[in-house]
Amino acid sequence: MTIQAQCFLGVALLATLSFMIGCKPGNPSTLSPLTLRLSMIPNTDPGKIVRENQPLTSYLEKETGAKVELSVPTNYAAVVEAIANDQVDIALLGGFTYVQAQQRAGVKPLVQRERDQNFHSLFITQPDSGINSLTDLKGHTFAFGDVNSTSGHLMPEYYMREEKVDPEVIGKAVYTGGHDATALAVAHKRVDAGAMDEAVFQRMAQEGKVDSKRVRVFYTTPPFFDYVWAARQGLDLKLAASFSAAMMKLAANDPAAKNILDLLNATKYVEAEDASYDKLRQAAKEAGLLK
Repeated sequence: MTIQAQCFLGVALLATLSFMIGCKPGNPSTLSPLTLRLSMIPNTDPGKIVRENQPLTSYLEKETGAKVELSVPTNYAAVVEAIANDQVDIALLGGFTYVQAQQRAGVKPLVQRERDQNFHSLFITQPDSGINSLTDLKGHTFAFGDVNSTSGHLMPEYYMREEKVDPEVIGKAVYTGGHDATALAVAHKRVDAGAMDEAVFQRMAQEGKVDSKRVRVFYTTPPFFDYVWAARQGLDLKLAASFSAAMMKLAANDPAAKNILDLLNATKYVEAEDASYDKLRQAAKEAGLLK
């Protein structure tokens, strides 16, 4: 064989090997890091949520070995759409958005804050409004948060109906889109009263964004189950399990972990169960919000 022929054969073999390696089938995770797509319902400003939760995403990358991408849309329904259409792997949902996503796409509950097993909505008003009970709302303007919010709409409306609040108050209520927006609407007297997430209210009070001179709580609902991290149907079980383990590993006696828990208004995470949301399902059906 001539030298030229030998060289041609060598080049051909290298080209063939390169093509075979490039086209070799296999698990994409062996060629590049796994990507874990997270999302959260926007109970406050979406951009702020993404910025504040960078310590969480960094922690989860370390614990799961996956590249973590966090997205927060501008409304609750978009998160349900995303996880139902496999555009998101794991999402932080409110109780109501969870039962919507579970009914529609079979999402699986993973973990939740311990406080989410005993959650409340707060009804707020101005100090001088004269509103001291739910029945006092008659003739006043009222604000809910997002229409798909558990603590900002579903459960407040449920207890308002239980207390026989004037239907016009509910029917004419405005929707601010978020808990922080509801608190500010009340503080600036754009509405007479509103309902919101207790954890968001507590955080806003600590940060000085609401104060007792402008806003007071006049009613606290009975407890219900609320926020939960849930996985899309079909998500790799090991990846889902590593996420759950990482969240439940967060401990308040570890300074770095406590920083993350504080960001999430949590003290610890526990395993979540679907049956815990049966009361919310019933409330949503009674309100005509769930079939």
